[in-house]
Amino acid sequence: MPNSTPSPSIIDEICDYSLKVAAEIPWLGEPLTRGRGHAYLLQHILRNRLLSSVMRPAWMSRCPDLAVVRKTIGQMREELVYDDKIAQPHTTLLWQMGRNIGLTDDEMNTARPVPLVEVAFNVWENIARARHWIAGWLATSVDEFIITSMPQHNFQAEVWKRAFSLNDEQVFFFTYHTKADDEHAGRRVWEPISRHLSDDKDRRDVLDGMKLALTALKLFYQGICELGDHLDRTEL
Repeated sequence: MPNSTPSPSIIDEICDYSLKVAAEIPWLGEPLTRGRGHAYLLQHILRNRLLSSVMRPAWMSRCPDLAVVRKTIGQMREELVYDDKIAQPHTTLLWQMGRNIGLTDDEMNTARPVPLVEVAFNVWENIARARHWIAGWLATSVDEFIITSMPQHNFQAEVWKRAFSLNDEQVFFFTYHTKADDEHAGRRVWEPISRHLSDDKDRRDVLDGMKLALTALKLFYQGICELGDHLDRTEL
């Protein structure tokens, strides 16, 4: 009797593989220390800027779907320029979050990527510029899907409240960003992907690019863990 089990959709494959990899990332699940919190903010400040000023424009320039392009431009505007819902850009929330955990503006403005984070940045940029545009889209949004889909992880506001003795107002960056990220990635947001993959070659190119992007994500968080552990030993 032939097997009648339907093959998984491309979006199912993307989501299932992403969550499998996420479970292997120590920073997401291990206790959040002060050093790892500081390290995350310092390295994410750099990633946040690169995502909207370099990586997203790179793949959008090759994207034929104007609805996806318009939505992504709106996301970039919210990140760097102005979010109408909160009357400020997300970068303002990010800097304030850094101050709330004890970082200075000078530390945030002069932050440099640690080597593993810099490797991740170069991998993501290469995907955005040289791979299928959908692979670039996934490379710049898959982390947002992970933090809105995993039941427990260190991007949640309650974790930062406990680690740094903060109140609800002081962790607004995480509370709001988790809601915003739900509009930026996931099965519903990625639905157009199915319409634009017409053959097995493109499907394989996208999946290979997505897996490479997730390998880079593991390096990104490994670099944060190493920097954070160093900060815990020497400065905090």
